[in-house]
Amino acid sequence: MKKRAVCLCLCALLLTGAVCGCRYRGDARAEIENELDSARAENEAKRKDEAAEMNAAQETPIAAEQNPASDGAETDNPAPVEAGEPEETQTIKPAYKNDWDGIISSQYTVIGDRYYYHVKAKKTLTDKDGRTHTTGVVAYVYTDLTQGGMEYVCPDPLCSHDDPGVCPFAAGGQSASFCPTEDGFFYFAVFGTANAKVFKADLSKGTVKAVYEGKSRMAGFYGAENDVVYLRVGETVTDKETRTTQTTYYLLALDVKTDEILFERKVPDGNCITCIRDGKILCHTPRELLEYDMTFGNPKTLFSFEGTGGFGEWYYDGNREEFWFNVRDREGKSGHVCRILADGTCERVPLPADAVYCFQLTNTKIYYSPYDPVKLSDDPYYPLGTVDYTNGKIYAVNRDDPGGEPTLVYDCAGRYYIGEPDASDYTIFGDDLFFGKLKLSHQQDFWTGVEYLAFDMSGDYPKVHVNLATGEEEEFRFD
Repeated sequence: MKKRAVCLCLCALLLTGAVCGCRYRGDARAEIENELDSARAENEAKRKDEAAEMNAAQETPIAAEQNPASDGAETDNPAPVEAGEPEETQTIKPAYKNDWDGIISSQYTVIGDRYYYHVKAKKTLTDKDGRTHTTGVVAYVYTDLTQGGMEYVCPDPLCSHDDPGVCPFAAGGQSASFCPTEDGFFYFAVFGTANAKVFKADLSKGTVKAVYEGKSRMAGFYGAENDVVYLRVGETVTDKETRTTQTTYYLLALDVKTDEILFERKVPDGNCITCIRDGKILCHTPRELLEYDMTFGNPKTLFSFEGTGGFGEWYYDGNREEFWFNVRDREGKSGHVCRILADGTCERVPLPADAVYCFQLTNTKIYYSPYDPVKLSDDPYYPLGTVDYTNGKIYAVNRDDPGGEPTLVYDCAGRYYIGEPDASDYTIFGDDLFFGKLKLSHQQDFWTGVEYLAFDMSGDYPKVHVNLATGEEEEFRFD
């Protein structure tokens, strides 16, 4: 079965009793597989009935529909993308993959040897009427972890990748939401002032087509599993009398092979989906981590806390059937990492730092950055100012001895920033460290005219790659 599933001190958080529910359950996974199979079978039956009616009208044998001629059109079973040595000939996994095989995360997307992410560049574009406008254009790219470098997902070597009117993979400045799948397809959403649209790209053919138009201006992905892409869309209704708006969110299951919606289900009010794996939906509220079945039934509380903080990164380890996550509180200047074991037990991970801001889990190590805030500027739009909450440091400990002696893996030394709110995205694969390059820019408060420094992500947003073994650094950016 194919799988792909988006910090407070103990005195500040009251860790309530953990409730069973995060364990790996074969019956739950079988249930959702049966449901998806039933939905697919129903759709297939409809298609066969329609084909039979058409064939009967045309007096054409039905059997002819079962073996369509190859004319270059898309089929339900497209040829897989060739990427290096065929899978069946690989008898030994590359050593570098052993450290993250079986782990899915909110922090990164790795399929096969490819690490997928996006880069952004400020571009001046000209519309069909000759008018120019400047925007931040998103390009979907990947790094082959066996070879290095950066490659565009768009397969056209002559494409500039910077004009949504020309490059089918370019999403303009509106979206960086995407979902690659193991079948050689790549999904991305474009949203902004109009209804959100979801596109499907066939990487083997270099073609892109729209497969869904959302009910609102936003759409997001929750990964792929069982040849299904899970995404969330919202429907916003405005009350004309009170002039208030209410948004209702829905979880959609999109069949990778047929592009059909297998089901659409309302997300419980107040819940945000954290991840979907093994026939279970994990959601969070401002104070709780909850688990549901695939119908949003049988809710169970896995974790709850008090304080002013919130949830940060998460990782699901399919090898050990563990769900890891962190909570952090910038106001309380604290944070820590927790894990929920296969039997449902929830426990705090005893890392050397009393307060942990962000972390990464691998099969052998835990990388983490202690809460060590450095104020860079007063910012009228952030009560705490512009702050690097990690002071640019990344440490590592052995996963089986989390409280052991830490090793300083990397120190930004003031050249880079990795602790900005909601952008703590560093990822380590073996000796390769990747993180988005945040830039400080001089800005001016509209009301007071006071200048201050703030992080600017509206323009260029390249990826920094550091070879931890050699210390070499490079930036991956638009040409």
